[in-house]
Amino acid sequence: MVRAVIPQLQSPPRVRVEWLIATARAALAAGTLVAAAMDPNEPAAVLAVDFLKWYLPYSLALLAMVWTPARFAPGWDLTVHVVDVTFFALWLLIPDASHSPVFVFFVFIVVCATLRWQIAGTVWTATTAITASLVIGFYAPQFFSVSGAPGLSALSSRAIFLALIATLIGYLGTHQQRFQYEISRLASWPRKPVRDPRALITEIIRQSSEFLGCPRIVLVWEEPGEGWVNVAWQSQGEVMWTQEPEATYGSFVLPGLEDMCFQVKDASNERGRVLLLRASGFRRRACRPVNEPLRARFDMRGVQSWPLAGELVRGRMFCLDKHKMRLDDLILGEVVAWLAVSRLESFYWQDRLREAAALDERIRLARDLHDSLLQSQAGAALQLVAARRLLDRDPSMGKQRLADVQQQLERDELEMRTFVTRLRPARGPVASPAAMSLSQRLEELSQRIERQWDIHVKLHIDSTTGLTEEILEGTYRLAQESIVNAARHADASVIDVRLTRRAGDLELRIADDGRGFAFQGTYDLKALDAMDDGPLTLKERVADLGGTLKLTSADTGTELLITLPLARATA
Repeated sequence: MVRAVIPQLQSPPRVRVEWLIATARAALAAGTLVAAAMDPNEPAAVLAVDFLKWYLPYSLALLAMVWTPARFAPGWDLTVHVVDVTFFALWLLIPDASHSPVFVFFVFIVVCATLRWQIAGTVWTATTAITASLVIGFYAPQFFSVSGAPGLSALSSRAIFLALIATLIGYLGTHQQRFQYEISRLASWPRKPVRDPRALITEIIRQSSEFLGCPRIVLVWEEPGEGWVNVAWQSQGEVMWTQEPEATYGSFVLPGLEDMCFQVKDASNERGRVLLLRASGFRRRACRPVNEPLRARFDMRGVQSWPLAGELVRGRMFCLDKHKMRLDDLILGEVVAWLAVSRLESFYWQDRLREAAALDERIRLARDLHDSLLQSQAGAALQLVAARRLLDRDPSMGKQRLADVQQQLERDELEMRTFVTRLRPARGPVASPAAMSLSQRLEELSQRIERQWDIHVKLHIDSTTGLTEEILEGTYRLAQESIVNAARHADASVIDVRLTRRAGDLELRIADDGRGFAFQGTYDLKALDAMDDGPLTLKERVADLGGTLKLTSADTGTELLITLPLARATA
């Protein structure tokens, strides 16, 4: 098994630990001083006040130091801790338990050690403090005139109580350390997008096995929209993955358990004791929770299982053959299952986005080819028919028509080369392929339409300086399709084209005196889409450019009014 490399995160950060300890030390010293000052006539209280005259300023000085931006010198924490343990030993000289903060200071130094050095700090600090308690308690009466010194049984009882306190703090510290380690492991889950599905499944299986500490992981989930069931598992260090018909297993778990986490020691037992994790807490149930064909295939006995519930992915994660199953593993497994689902969902969404992007690109290519090459080739074909008829009656005019068709085909070839160049990935800065301005291109288009269709095209073009290539190309294609449609389908004699630049938009107006559409009236883009009528590619291009369209159709002709926003069009 490939073990995940877990970064060693310092949590909580050291500076935060020192802030907490320094603040607690100052509060403890101040509180002890207040308590001792409440009974100034007692010798024990007087002794406590004498100690605190030194310890309180020391605590406040450390608090000021750690609250200023500073780097801790090597050995800082150990030195400060030794001083705290020394002051604890001094408190042992006060025999009166009512005025001695021994237990409070013991808790303080053990907690400090646990925060700084985890369980190792707890053990050696508690051992040192308890040893000091026994030694000072036994020998202090012999060297100091201390009245009311505790006896051996009292010292032993105090040592036992201190050991119990240290054990409890050590246990809590171990629990906190384990929790921090689990958070660190979860934070290390890879987040880089993966395009290879097999590599993604391998990552999920191995990461889940490492985090949950189980020999075998089985994932089963339904392929979104494909009618397949995916089954992935780890066998002898290798990750296996198969796709099977959707009806192979039916429900992966017993009906009613689909959205629950559970664990069972013997999944083959029809009356096995299943522990369920619900939102309301843990519940027990006697049943065989796993689908029998699935259970038999992987010889499932001890099982922990979690749902894989995403927007696209639905399935289960099974943890098998774990030596010791704990209740909190079910909660950790929920997070692991959520991470697995998020990785699978991310992959499937990326795949769908790639398909959608490819579809959008195909639609754009189809529209561009329709507006450029297809329109031009249709016009060239009609010109060839006309030229063939003129060759018998007027050879010179027929040859002129053939020359026009040849020029048009050459222009089409140049335009297609430019089109193909735009489709290739750019290598460095790419200059705009358009050799002519928009007004020049529209002028050339109008002349060609007039020659081919014997139509008069009027042009009124405002300045287009500062517009992006996208809007210039889009405007040209909109004008091209509108003019060609009027020439081919409307039987028009005059086409009026006006391009007007206003304060906030670019307005393109094309009017002709032809037959108009089969419907009459004025319609916007939304109404045309609802009718499923009107020029399709023109509507799509207007929508892509974020513009508006108003089409007016009558027996006397058609008017198209297209408005494109300059906020998007201006470079």
